Amino acid sequence: MIHADNLKNKLLYAFGTSIVYGHLAGRSFVDDLGCNYGIKFKKLAVNGATTRLTSDNNNIISQIENAPARKPDFVIFDSVANDAYPQFIKNDSQLGKITSDFNSSLDINTYCGGLENICKTLLIKYRGAKIMYLATHKTCARDFETQEILYKMSKRICHKWSIEIIDLYNNSNFNTFIDEYRYNYTYDKVDENGGNHSCDGSGTHPNNLGYSLFYDPIVAKALL
Repeated sequence: MIHADNLKNKLLYAFGTSIVYGHLAGRSFVDDLGCNYGIKFKKLAVNGATTRLTSDNNNIISQIENAPARKPDFVIFDSVANDAYPQFIKNDSQLGKITSDFNSSLDINTYCGGLENICKTLLIKYRGAKIMYLATHKTCARDFETQEILYKMSKRICHKWSIEIIDLYNNSNFNTFIDEYRYNYTYDKVDENGGNHSCDGSGTHPNNLGYSLFYDPIVAKALL
């Protein structure tokens, strides 16, 4: 059983996409961890952020570079949501390749190079923190084959860099290709109070139930 005292006053930094940030309501599993377990957190994820560098500079590595130098107890980051487009994975100049060592230059304009750079940067900047990669749920808002490819590539990269994986993709039952999950557990527009209690979403952004049923317990267990 997870007790609040085990995590109370621990410090978490959270990087990545809108799934970590909480979409339009700005509330995600990170906020729930703060409420339920007394975790202190800095949620540095940004809606629309990419793993590879793009022309608009909304990318995950910038979040990390601009984050506080103080070492947290935990770091959680995701990566796939805004890179999972078929035209990217079919283009080697966008998908990239996993390097064979730990010292080669990384092409951060590609998904693989970008994710490797994120892993390496976190390991160097926050030595001694528990760093974890969040493999987010299967979403019908993205092509399934594309998600499969990026999931497998991400697992290989995290394994290479000794980054633990919190695997919602395969181990949560949260799959919005199933209509009942999409309708009941995701949202696109905020509710009447500006929160995430609305439903009938397009499959990517969990609502309050999507987080509380699927993300919150799995992420909390991983922190212990």
